[in-house]
Amino acid sequence: MTRLSDFFITFCVSAIFIGALLIICPSGQISKSVKYILSLVFTLLIISSALKIDFNLDFTPDNDAISSHTEALDTQSAAYVYGQCLKAANIEFSKISVLTNKTEDGSIVISKVLIFSKEDKNKILSALSLVAQNFEVEIINE
Repeated sequence: MTRLSDFFITFCVSAIFIGALLIICPSGQISKSVKYILSLVFTLLIISSALKIDFNLDFTPDNDAISSHTEALDTQSAAYVYGQCLKAANIEFSKISVLTNKTEDGSIVISKVLIFSKEDKNKILSALSLVAQNFEVEIINE
């Protein structure tokens, strides 16, 4: 990015400097030659500064950011599924928290689900039935 800003700085400074020289340029027969030389110098300055710009744009993905977004998506999806199961059984709850662990191979595993509700534990577990089989579900009475 610094090379791009250097290009714009070079362009602006050279345009001001060449413009000032054109203002004090003598009028007469030599005027066309001086203007030609100054415009050639300006063009060369712009081309030389443009050649220094690095157009190599790095589009490699940020694996850490992707991993954190994937983990957040997984926890939100799990919370949504548990919430929909409880709503289908007409069970009121205030919050569902999904606790996850990251394994050595980089996958995300749900370790525990916390459900904050005033309902009976057995009623909640029966509503979740198959969804809660593989995970530890803890019901916190409010």
